[in-house]
Amino acid sequence: MQQKTNFPFTGIIGQDDFKLCLLLNIIDPTIGGVLATGDKGTGKTTAVRALSQLMGSDFPFVNLPIGATEDRVLGSVNLEILLKEKRTLVEKGLLAKAHQGFLYIDEVNLLNEYLMDVLLDASASGGYHLEREGISQWLDSRFCLVGTMNPEEGALRPQLLDRFGLNVIISTPKDIQIRKQIAENRFLFDTDPTRFSENNQEEEAIQQNKILRAKEQLASVKIPEEIKEMCAQLTLQNEVEGMRADILLLKTARAYASYLDKEAVTEEEVLKIAPFVLQHRTKEYTPPSKENEEEENNTSSKQNESEQKEEENREGGQQSFQLPESVKNKLKFNTSAVKKKGIEVKKVKGIQNSNIPQQEEKSIDVFKTIQEYLIKGTVNPIYKYKHPKSMLHIVFLIDTSASMALGKQIAYIKGVVLKTLQTNPQQKIKYAIVALSKNVSKIIQPFTTNTNLISEVSSQLKTQGKTNLKDAFLKVYELLKSVNKKTVQLFVLTDGRINYGGEHPFELAVKTYKMYLSSLSNTTIVDTETGFVKLGKAKKLAEQLRLKYVPLSVLNS
Repeated sequence: MQQKTNFPFTGIIGQDDFKLCLLLNIIDPTIGGVLATGDKGTGKTTAVRALSQLMGSDFPFVNLPIGATEDRVLGSVNLEILLKEKRTLVEKGLLAKAHQGFLYIDEVNLLNEYLMDVLLDASASGGYHLEREGISQWLDSRFCLVGTMNPEEGALRPQLLDRFGLNVIISTPKDIQIRKQIAENRFLFDTDPTRFSENNQEEEAIQQNKILRAKEQLASVKIPEEIKEMCAQLTLQNEVEGMRADILLLKTARAYASYLDKEAVTEEEVLKIAPFVLQHRTKEYTPPSKENEEEENNTSSKQNESEQKEEENREGGQQSFQLPESVKNKLKFNTSAVKKKGIEVKKVKGIQNSNIPQQEEKSIDVFKTIQEYLIKGTVNPIYKYKHPKSMLHIVFLIDTSASMALGKQIAYIKGVVLKTLQTNPQQKIKYAIVALSKNVSKIIQPFTTNTNLISEVSSQLKTQGKTNLKDAFLKVYELLKSVNKKTVQLFVLTDGRINYGGEHPFELAVKTYKMYLSSLSNTTIVDTETGFVKLGKAKKLAEQLRLKYVPLSVLNS
């Protein structure tokens, strides 16, 4: 069978940072892989496959599906050989097959907890023990871990996030010429893959030789003392925990210098690779500046950068793991009223850590399979099932429209969130916040177990715009794509004054919830309406959707 031709690596346009991070991991595999976050449909998978093809058959490419079983990931006993030939043959799992190559995981943030633990162990030790009935075998598994994800679909477990040596944020190109060239290249490749690949053959060979040369001379590249000091200052400046970042700055800068055919690392290489190492290890990454720059220029540069980030957020640009500082500044409000009220949430039922089973995990039950074979004479694998305990996922959908400023409802809402966190300090709960802002909604904090972060984000909300609950329900649906719906508790904190999102916004919101979120079994409408005269629209919303209804006054009693 003819081998499939992948898109050539040198033909990929508009992904310079991602391509560089991949190359550096090949030059020095101990860097530990790369995590690409951002927009879908930007060719991330294409780039990884292309580089694997560039390096040849000795550099394996293994795709680990997020729903893979334990046997497929770790390996298993070949039952056919065991039963018919009476000998044991271990079939390697995906982790072992990825040894000395790429282990690629699309939507890595959707991996279940068990597979994440396996990846962490293999990444740390360079292999793993395959333990099966009567079998214990060590399998080498040193791989370049490449993951892709969209932060809005759920946060990545911090331990696994830190295992990715580098992180690059990919956004859809906005330059017309680049978009035209990308589309044209893809069109030409799809029309005649062989011809397109042949046209890039010379560049592919040049790139391959450049990588191989960089690998050979890597150990001879010198790292001056001033560069070591610069890297140490960067990690301290960005308040990075541990020493992994310090080591990775040196390794990555050295690999880049080797790629550029330099004899020693210079400031130029550090300035280029520092964001890839630090931006996923700190809440607010501060870019390094050259020593000869004046302090005034530094301040101006940071202000410009902040303004640029703010503009990107307004235009729907790339989103970081943590809430960007520009967004935080826009969401600040006075929380003094909250501290005085001391709102309790213990009467909101269901805020507890339930052991709700997730999707079943299965592995082969060797003994039962053999028993079946002895009886029927056929090899039909019988699986044993595990029902792992699941985290509870709490989503706060917060109405921050202008009407919420009346009676300081937004301050009360902050209290509800804060007291929820305080009521469950030891529980394994993931929290997320979706808020309405300027007539639309945003996931301002993806799922996280960091209660301090949730408290900080919620405390900075401010009121603005109209209530578009239809858009908010769609944003919750987007957030929950990565989550078992049975583990979700949704709290909709609103006064029900839905006044934006179509000709009949209230009816559209009801229809949208029924269409996209009706599978949720635990949703509560928290009515934040205050004052002597009440319209009762939040109660009406709960009645039409047949959801739990709790007035804010009950929470404050």
